[in-house]
Amino acid sequence: MLDLFFRKYAWTANLALLFAAAWLTAKTVNTLVGVAIRPRPQIELSQVSGPPPRPTLPATLDVPALYRLIGQKPPSAPEEPTAQGPTAPQNCDDPRAQPSKSDLRMQVVASVLAERDRFSLATIADLSTRETHVLGIGDQVGAVRLLGLERVKDDRDATGNGFKVVAIVCNDGTKEYLDPEAGGDAGPVASANIGTAPVPPPRRGVPGKPMEGIRQVADNRYEIDRSVIDSTFSNLNTVATQARIVPSFKNGVANGFKLFSIQPGSLYASIGIENGDVIQRVNGYEINSPEKALELYQRLQQSQHVSIELERGGQAIRKEYNISGP
Repeated sequence: MLDLFFRKYAWTANLALLFAAAWLTAKTVNTLVGVAIRPRPQIELSQVSGPPPRPTLPATLDVPALYRLIGQKPPSAPEEPTAQGPTAPQNCDDPRAQPSKSDLRMQVVASVLAERDRFSLATIADLSTRETHVLGIGDQVGAVRLLGLERVKDDRDATGNGFKVVAIVCNDGTKEYLDPEAGGDAGPVASANIGTAPVPPPRRGVPGKPMEGIRQVADNRYEIDRSVIDSTFSNLNTVATQARIVPSFKNGVANGFKLFSIQPGSLYASIGIENGDVIQRVNGYEINSPEKALELYQRLQQSQHVSIELERGGQAIRKEYNISGP
C-alpha cells in the first residue's frame, strides 16, 4: 500500500521540494541583494559623549605638620622688599643735563665769577656742620663736587632785572644746584660766626687801631700772624664786606683794582690800604683781571712774604708783609 501511495502522490512531494528550494533561493538572493544595497553604518565620534572627566584635586602638603613630624621649626617667611622711589639720574658728566634744586643743607654765601670758569670760586656754608668752605671748580667736600657757577634770574626781584649766582654741584652722581637759599630742612640760617671750626672768624680791630695779629714795624713794612691769614682765607665773604673793590682803568687799559669805602679797623685798614688806592701788583704779579687775581689768591695761601705795589694819588708805593707763625 505504501508503494501505491508513493506512486500515486509522488508529484506532491516533488512539488513541495521545488517550492522549498525556490523559497530558499529567493530568500538567499534577497539577503544578498539587501546586503549589497544597504548603506554601511558610520559612527560620528564627535557626537559620542563619554563619561565626564573626573576632577583632579590639587595636591596639598601640610608643611607645619611635616616640620612637626621631623622635629624642626619651619623657616620664617622672607620679608617683602620695600618699594623704592625712582633713582636719581647719574648725569654729572652730561653738559646738556639741567640741574635740579638740591635738598642738601648747604647754601652759597659768596661767589666770584671769572671769565674763565676754572678760576671761579664759591663760598658754600654747610648748615649741618656750621662750616664754610671756599671751593674752586673741581674741588670737593664730602660727596659734593663743584662743577661751575651760573648767573640766573632772580624771580623775587620786583624789577625783573635782578640776578643771583648758583653753584652747580655733583651730588653722588646727580647734577644739582645750590643757591643762597639752603635746601632741605634748613631752618633759620645763622648770620654770624659761620666758619671752619678750628679757625676763628676774622678779628675786627677797634676803629682807628689795627687788627690783632698785625703789627707795623716800619714805614710800609708789617708783620702778620699766620692765624690772621688762615681766618681771612676761610671767611672771604666777611672780608668782602669790609671794602668795595672795582676794576681800575687808565687810558682805557685795566691797571689794577681800586678800593674805597674801607671800614676802620678792617683788614685793609690794618695793612695800610687807604681809600682810593689802586693795587697793581702782588709779589710782582700784575692783577689787572679777575683771572689773575684768583690765580694769585691760590698762590698766596702758603706764602711767607707778600709785597704789594699800589698807586696812591699818582705815586707808586710798595708795601712789604712778613707772615710768621705756624
